[in-house]
Amino acid sequence: MNHDRRAILATLGLTVPLGLARWAGGTPPLEMPSVALRLQAFESGVREVFRLSSPEAEPSARRRVAVGHGPAVEAGLQGCVNDRPFAGFPPGGLRIVRTCSEPGPTIAGVRLYRTTVDLIRSDPATPGRPLDFASLPPAPILVAAVTETADASR
Repeated sequence: MNHDRRAILATLGLTVPLGLARWAGGTPPLEMPSVALRLQAFESGVREVFRLSSPEAEPSARRRVAVGHGPAVEAGLQGCVNDRPFAGFPPGGLRIVRTCSEPGPTIAGVRLYRTTVDLIRSDPATPGRPLDFASLPPAPILVAAVTETADASR
């Protein structure tokens, strides 16, 4: 096979940090956490963040929500408001004030990153760039995998 240098380096870059090199050598693998990749819709993330916030928090308090990667995120979301009812808020009731990439969880010694947006409640009369928030891609999230145990009474 004809592998170029980048393919070999990419393979090493993926296998060495995850401990796959040990598995290939016959050494038993270190105990790694069981994780699964799930997608969380942006709307459910918004609902959860605003549900969990305290009722006495000021309306202009920022709430951080994870979002997936997509063309709208690359183009920039700062200053966008929802152009139609979304997650229980009227049109113009939510404003994105910041988009960033931040460190996420560390899995098996590898630091993962995620894209987030900071939201505030806004006055629907305040102008902003309209955006269909439902079109934003779901955020990939790592969750603990559920392992099924055999029932001993059978």
